[in-house]
Amino acid sequence: MKKLAAIYERKGKLFVTASHQTKAGFWIDDEHVACLSQPTDDELGRAIEMALDRSQNGVPTPPPDARIDKPLLAAAGVGSWATFMKLSQHVSVVSDGISLKVTPHRNLGSKGGFEPEADLAVPSANPPSNLGQIVADLLSRAA
Repeated sequence: MKKLAAIYERKGKLFVTASHQTKAGFWIDDEHVACLSQPTDDELGRAIEMALDRSQNGVPTPPPDARIDKPLLAAAGVGSWATFMKLSQHVSVVSDGISLKVTPHRNLGSKGGFEPEADLAVPSANPPSNLGQIVADLLSRAA
């Protein structure tokens, strides 16, 4: 079973959340968002591992008018996706239970969202002892 954690960086704060695959097949972020200010690599790694543990498949598909971004926006203290996208970076962590892939995403703005940069993805054993460091390094390169 595929599991996904989403890590966002905005104005020096990190936001870590589990992502769930809906019955329709797309991924949505969890309502629980861990907010981290200047975490150590170990703290970041633990937050990501907890998010991966919470990640689920086959959750109900939300209605088209659902504000699935509301928990992330509230955690970041902004009122809109457009505002959040300004100054934001994103890295995803995908686990299949055996291996793990950490992928940075390019910020294409509020209309374009985040685009995976597959050529910069870092494959790893599941879970690597330096997961937090890998994610922090990719976020710092994107800034």
